Order: sequence, then structure tokens, then C-alpha cells
Amino acid sequence: MINLKEITKTNLISIIDLDVNEHQKDQVAPNAVSITQGHYSNSAWFKGIFNDKIAVRFVMLDLVKKENRCFLWRFMIDKKYQGKGYGKIALTQVINYVKSLKIFDEIKTSYVPKDNSVEGFYKNFGFIKSKKIITEFDLEDSVEIGMKYLLK
Repeated sequence: MINLKEITKTNLISIIDLDVNEHQKDQVAPNAVSITQGHYSNSAWFKGIFNDKIAVRFVMLDLVKKENRCFLWRFMIDKKYQGKGYGKIALTQVINYVKSLKIFDEIKTSYVPKDNSVEGFYKNFGFIKSKKIITEFDLEDSVEIGMKYLLK
């Protein structure tokens, strides 16, 4: 069963040890970086995603309630668990969580445009392209494609 769980000292290493395929490494920051960024952000919400007791994925949202902004900041899955449907289940849980807050109209995200990007995954889920953006969240600026999911 797929569950979103708090990251604690007990499960921290299992989340940090999650890794993507080599060709995906330039598309998402390592989880140790993401967790650090999350701890220093006033608006970050992040969880480990587990299949029973096994860490399979990491998610982080940037929730700025005053600005009605919800950004899917990180959504990564370990290379061993890709293609097994965990992402669909986890993203459904994340969307349901955001809906339960009854604050936001949409969830925005972005991706690095590559041949092997996650564009298809998000499109199949109902996200639509919005615009190109320059992001400063990571160590270096990059051009990314923005997408949004309408909650209402």
C-alpha cells in the first residue's frame, strides 16, 4: 500500500538513498538537497512515499497560502520502482491533500525538456502546459516547461 509519511530520523537515510536513472540525474535534485531546501523554506511541505515500509519516492510542495500558490517542487521515484504505478497513486494522494486544504485553485509544476522527460506522465494525469519558466530553485538556473493542474 502506497502511503505518504513524514520524514523522520528513522527513515531519513532510506529517502536520501533513493536514486534516479543516470539519464534523469539532471532533471531532479538529490533528495538530500531537497530535504535541506525544505527545512530552510517557510512554505515547503515534503514527504517520503512508501510502499508499506519500503521507501520508493519523495515529494515536495511549495505551498504559499497568501499568494494562492501551490507548486509541485519535487516528485522523484527511485529507478528500481519506476513504471510500477506508484507515481500515479502518490500523485493522486498529493492532489487530494492539496484539495483538502481548500485554498488553492491549481497545482503548478515544471520539467526539464528532454527526450525522456515526464511531460507524458503529467499530461496523462490532466496537467496542461502553461509556459516556459526560468527556475532558481536549484544550484543553477535552467529553462523549464511549466505545467498546471486545475483543482476546481
